[in-house]
Amino acid sequence: MRLHRFYIGEKVGPQTEIVVHSTELVNQVRKVFRLKTDDSIIVFDGSGSDYECRIADFSKDSLTLDIQNASRSRCMPSRTVYLYAALVKKDTFEWITEKATELGVTHIVPVMAERSEKKNLNEARLKKIAVEASEQSGRGDVPTILPLISCEEAIAKIGQSDGHTIAFHTEGHALESSTIRKDEDVALFIGPEGGWSPHELDLFHKNEIPVVCLGTQVLRAETAVIAALSVVMLGK
Repeated sequence: MRLHRFYIGEKVGPQTEIVVHSTELVNQVRKVFRLKTDDSIIVFDGSGSDYECRIADFSKDSLTLDIQNASRSRCMPSRTVYLYAALVKKDTFEWITEKATELGVTHIVPVMAERSEKKNLNEARLKKIAVEASEQSGRGDVPTILPLISCEEAIAKIGQSDGHTIAFHTEGHALESSTIRKDEDVALFIGPEGGWSPHELDLFHKNEIPVVCLGTQVLRAETAVIAALSVVMLGK
């Protein structure tokens, strides 16, 4: 029987018993999944290990767990991947966050593009979605959700870091398999509906960021994210 898996903020470490102080987790374990004392669950703290635990005790806002054994998480990102995704409508961006987490992105950076129709987001909600996607997918950590920034600010951040950066746009050059090595850190820019503006494309060119395309077809923003991540992260 597959055990339910939960992310906890506290570091587990070498101890044999942990007390998790989270009303939300208690409610989820007890009321959503209807688990009881002596039932088993798996918890992970983002360090790359899964801990199989026995539920020893409940209280109103805490959960006492006896650690039975520890093992490496099924999946950990092999490199640092920043996804700079232009802001799109709420449900779509939440879907992007979920799928990017499943595919192994380590940092998700919402970008306010000139053609973004939506102008704000619920950062706490995105973090919750990322946690749930990590729980479901077997991932041993949770991606970092960074605050909303402009395209100019994002490019400035890129200039301060190592790794390879590419921007996706329908009028770019075809993405070649040799563009990115499988072992290097990478940053990907994905535009909004309507694509990057001429000014933003000019910024990419001035900062020597390659602009590439995924084919001749015009993709929706969320489709472009999945296609780009699949090619860059899962391609052989």
